[in-house]
Amino acid sequence: MITLCGMTSVCHETATVTQVLPQNKVQVVVQRNEACGSCSAKGACQSLGGQTKDFFLVLENRLGASVGQKVRITLSDAAVIQASAILYLLPALLLIGVALAGSLLAPSLQLTSDTGAMLGAVVGLGLGFTASYFLAKRAEKNRQNIPAITEIMADEI
Repeated sequence: MITLCGMTSVCHETATVTQVLPQNKVQVVVQRNEACGSCSAKGACQSLGGQTKDFFLVLENRLGASVGQKVRITLSDAAVIQASAILYLLPALLLIGVALAGSLLAPSLQLTSDTGAMLGAVVGLGLGFTASYFLAKRAEKNRQNIPAITEIMADEI
Protein backbone atom coordinates (compact mmCIF):
# COMPACT_ATOMS: atom_id res chain seq x y z
CA MET A 1 0.00 0.00 0.00
CA ILE A 2 1.28 3.45 -0.84
CA THR A 3 0.77 6.27 1.61
CA LEU A 4 -1.84 8.67 0.30
CA CYS A 5 -0.51 12.12 1.12
CA GLY A 6 0.03 15.39 -0.58
CA MET A 7 -3.02 16.48 -2.56
CA THR A 8 -5.42 15.61 0.26
CA SER A 9 -5.54 17.05 3.76
CA VAL A 10 -4.89 13.69 5.41
CA CYS A 11 -2.47 10.77 5.10
CA HIS A 12 -3.74 7.18 5.24
CA GLU A 13 -1.76 4.05 6.05
CA THR A 14 -2.66 0.43 6.65
CA ALA A 15 -1.42 -1.28 9.81
CA THR A 16 -1.97 -4.57 11.61
CA VAL A 17 -3.10 -4.77 15.24
CA THR A 18 -0.49 -6.75 17.19
CA GLN A 19 -1.70 -6.30 20.76
CA VAL A 20 -4.75 -5.04 22.65
CA LEU A 21 -3.61 -2.91 25.60
CA PRO A 22 -5.34 -1.61 28.73
CA GLN A 23 -7.13 1.75 28.74
CA ASN A 24 -8.74 1.13 25.33
CA LYS A 25 -5.48 1.20 23.37
CA VAL A 26 -3.92 -1.08 20.77
CA GLN A 27 -0.43 -1.56 19.45
CA VAL A 28 -0.22 -1.65 15.67
CA VAL A 29 2.65 -2.41 13.33
CA VAL A 30 3.17 -0.47 10.13
CA GLN A 31 5.56 -1.94 7.61
CA ARG A 32 8.08 0.76 6.85
CA ASN A 33 8.23 -0.14 3.17
CA GLU A 34 4.53 0.78 2.95
CA ALA A 35 4.82 3.92 5.04
CA CYS A 36 7.84 5.13 3.09
CA GLY A 37 6.54 4.20 -0.34
CA SER A 38 6.06 7.79 -1.46
CA CYS A 39 9.15 9.19 0.27
CA SER A 40 11.77 10.71 -2.02
CA ALA A 41 14.56 9.50 0.31
CA LYS A 42 13.49 5.85 0.35
CA GLY A 43 16.50 4.81 -1.73
CA ALA A 44 18.93 6.21 0.82
CA CYS A 45 16.95 4.64 3.65
CA GLN A 46 16.97 1.26 1.94
CA SER A 47 20.73 1.40 1.40
CA LEU A 48 21.15 1.93 5.14
CA GLY A 49 18.94 -1.08 5.85
CA GLY A 50 16.22 0.98 7.51
CA GLN A 51 13.39 0.66 5.05
CA THR A 52 12.60 -2.99 5.70
CA LYS A 53 12.07 -2.60 9.45
CA ASP A 54 8.58 -2.29 10.87
CA PHE A 55 7.58 0.36 13.35
CA PHE A 56 5.03 0.18 16.12
CA LEU A 57 2.48 2.72 17.31
CA VAL A 58 0.17 2.74 20.31
CA LEU A 59 -3.18 4.23 19.38
CA GLU A 60 -6.63 4.64 20.89
CA ASN A 61 -8.92 1.75 19.99
CA ARG A 62 -12.06 3.75 19.25
CA LEU A 63 -13.40 1.16 16.81
CA GLY A 64 -12.79 -1.97 18.88
CA ALA A 65 -10.11 -3.53 16.68
CA SER A 66 -8.69 -6.88 17.74
CA VAL A 67 -5.37 -8.66 17.27
CA GLY A 68 -4.61 -9.57 13.67
CA GLN A 69 -7.04 -7.12 12.08
CA LYS A 70 -5.86 -4.64 9.46
CA VAL A 71 -6.78 -1.06 10.24
CA ARG A 72 -6.55 2.24 8.41
CA ILE A 73 -4.59 4.92 10.25
CA THR A 74 -5.20 8.56 9.42
CA LEU A 75 -3.04 11.59 10.17
CA SER A 76 -3.59 15.15 8.95
CA ASP A 77 -1.04 16.78 6.66
CA ALA A 78 -0.88 19.68 9.13
CA ALA A 79 0.28 17.29 11.86
CA VAL A 80 2.98 15.89 9.57
CA ILE A 81 4.21 19.40 8.74
CA GLN A 82 4.11 20.43 12.40
CA ALA A 83 6.07 17.35 13.48
CA SER A 84 8.64 17.92 10.74
CA ALA A 85 9.10 21.53 11.80
CA ILE A 86 9.52 20.55 15.45
CA LEU A 87 11.95 17.71 14.74
CA TYR A 88 14.01 19.18 11.90
CA LEU A 89 13.49 22.89 11.31
CA LEU A 90 13.71 24.13 14.90
CA PRO A 91 17.09 22.50 15.68
CA ALA A 92 18.51 23.67 12.35
CA LEU A 93 17.37 27.25 12.89
CA LEU A 94 18.73 27.34 16.43
CA LEU A 95 22.03 25.84 15.27
CA ILE A 96 22.44 28.57 12.63
CA GLY A 97 21.13 31.40 14.80
CA VAL A 98 23.23 30.64 17.88
CA ALA A 99 26.30 29.94 15.69
CA LEU A 100 25.89 33.40 14.14
CA ALA A 101 25.44 34.95 17.58
CA GLY A 102 28.52 33.09 18.83
CA SER A 103 30.54 34.37 15.89
CA LEU A 104 29.42 37.96 16.53
CA LEU A 105 29.99 37.78 20.30
CA ALA A 106 33.33 35.95 20.08
CA PRO A 107 35.57 39.05 20.02
CA SER A 108 34.02 40.33 23.26
CA LEU A 109 34.81 36.94 24.85
CA GLN A 110 38.35 37.04 23.46
CA LEU A 111 37.71 34.13 21.08
CA THR A 112 38.13 33.88 17.34
CA SER A 113 34.92 34.17 15.37
CA ASP A 114 35.33 30.57 14.16
CA THR A 115 35.60 29.28 17.73
CA GLY A 116 32.59 31.34 18.74
CA ALA A 117 30.62 29.99 15.79
CA MET A 118 31.54 26.39 16.61
CA LEU A 119 30.61 26.80 20.27
CA GLY A 120 27.41 28.58 19.27
CA ALA A 121 26.53 25.79 16.84
CA VAL A 122 26.94 23.13 19.52
CA VAL A 123 24.91 25.13 22.03
CA GLY A 124 22.26 25.95 19.40
CA LEU A 125 21.92 22.34 18.36
CA GLY A 126 21.60 21.25 21.99
CA LEU A 127 18.97 23.92 22.60
CA GLY A 128 17.17 22.90 19.42
CA PHE A 129 16.97 19.23 20.37
CA THR A 130 15.90 20.12 23.91
CA ALA A 131 13.20 22.47 22.64
CA SER A 132 12.07 19.84 20.11
CA TYR A 133 11.77 17.25 22.87
CA PHE A 134 9.57 19.46 25.04
CA LEU A 135 7.48 20.72 22.13
CA ALA A 136 6.93 17.15 20.95
CA LYS A 137 5.80 16.13 24.44
CA ARG A 138 3.41 19.09 24.50
CA ALA A 139 2.08 18.23 21.02
CA GLU A 140 1.57 14.63 22.14
CA LYS A 141 -0.85 15.84 24.80
CA ASN A 142 -2.79 17.62 22.04
CA ARG A 143 -4.54 14.46 20.79
CA GLN A 144 -5.58 15.97 17.42
CA ASN A 145 -2.04 15.52 16.08
CA ILE A 146 -1.87 11.82 16.94
CA PRO A 147 -2.62 9.23 14.25
CA ALA A 148 -6.05 7.69 14.68
CA ILE A 149 -7.62 4.40 13.63
CA THR A 150 -10.41 5.42 11.27
CA GLU A 151 -11.43 2.08 9.75
CA ILE A 152 -11.17 -1.64 10.34
CA MET A 153 -10.33 -3.13 6.96
CA ALA A 154 -12.33 -6.07 5.61
CA ASP A 155 -10.50 -9.39 5.62
CA GLU A 156 -9.13 -10.28 2.22
CA ILE A 157 -10.30 -13.65 0.90
